[in-house]
Amino acid sequence: MFADDVLMFSRGDASSMMLLLKSFATFSKATGLKVSASKSNAYFSGVSDSLKQDILSVSGFSEGEPPFRYLGVINKVEAVCRNFLWDGSAEFRKSPLVAWDKVCRPKEEGGLGLRDQKTWNKALVGRLVDWVFEERDTIWVHWVNSNYLKGKSWLDYKPSTNSSWVWRRICGVKNEIAAGYSNGNWQHRPEGYTPSSCYKWLRGAKPEVRWRKIVWSSWSIPKHNFVGWLWAHEALHTNARLIMFGVDIEDRCWLCGQATETQHHLFFACVYSRKVIQAINQCTGSCFPVTDVMDWCIQRNGTKLQRGVQIALVMGAVYQVWMQRNRSRMEKAILLPVKVANLIMTDIKTRLKSKDRLHMKIMDITWLEKKNLM
Repeated sequence: MFADDVLMFSRGDASSMMLLLKSFATFSKATGLKVSASKSNAYFSGVSDSLKQDILSVSGFSEGEPPFRYLGVINKVEAVCRNFLWDGSAEFRKSPLVAWDKVCRPKEEGGLGLRDQKTWNKALVGRLVDWVFEERDTIWVHWVNSNYLKGKSWLDYKPSTNSSWVWRRICGVKNEIAAGYSNGNWQHRPEGYTPSSCYKWLRGAKPEVRWRKIVWSSWSIPKHNFVGWLWAHEALHTNARLIMFGVDIEDRCWLCGQATETQHHLFFACVYSRKVIQAINQCTGSCFPVTDVMDWCIQRNGTKLQRGVQIALVMGAVYQVWMQRNRSRMEKAILLPVKVANLIMTDIKTRLKSKDRLHMKIMDITWLEKKNLM
């Protein structure tokens, strides 16, 4: 159901269609709302042409072409999400830069905070499992008890081979989450079962990453954060990484041409990136190191504003150096380091002003308002 559109399913036979039409008539009498046959369509699958014509004749609907695609299994849904993240398309065209397992971790564990659809689906199905454990007073639970369990223990119950696929799936999830129960009570949340608590339990906890507050700092621009996240995972496709994957290219740095292009070289050892950092230091009075930048960010002192801006400057430098590297590769041209430093400064000032409006308070950024380098 969406807005004033409703999608209803039934068996592909005339009697089922008649039951739907009777339901529509009952609904119309109760509400005064009527189904517009001219604006309604019937969609068929596995139905003979003669039966189609009978149903269309009885209903007054026209046959339509589904404006959607049924994806079926979760693997395909997950593939669409993965492809869209890396390429903006539902179709597979680019290899992922970070394993999907890592992408689906919480941000504090190094991921993007997306849900693993397979595990989340189990947690949602687990709600039905929990209803049976709770012996909830619902029609569905009563139906399960009378048709399947028939007095048997839900914990020990095993479905017969001729049970429906849906019921066998529910029982399979029951077996996976049964260890989370004691005496029929969910043990991982005092108030009882929730899909979120089950999801967290099923996926398990991973070690937290040190750089979470650096990479995902609210002081940085989001696109800088995302490139910074790839940088923290050492997942950017530098020449050295591409060669490791079997791509036949030169290993030289696109910015200086003096060494193998690894992440460490590109951001901290390359002559070009060093000049960018030096220009930022000169412009802001900062003292960014050219090595161990992540540790330097983590150990920063000063006011909240100063720490936030310093982190934002580092994320901006990583982003802009990576953009210039790609520009050198694709266009054979790059900006002067001082121009890149000015771009970074402009981005940070714009971000600070937006945060100022958001939080409705005045920030002291006079120490950052030095004249841009020429």
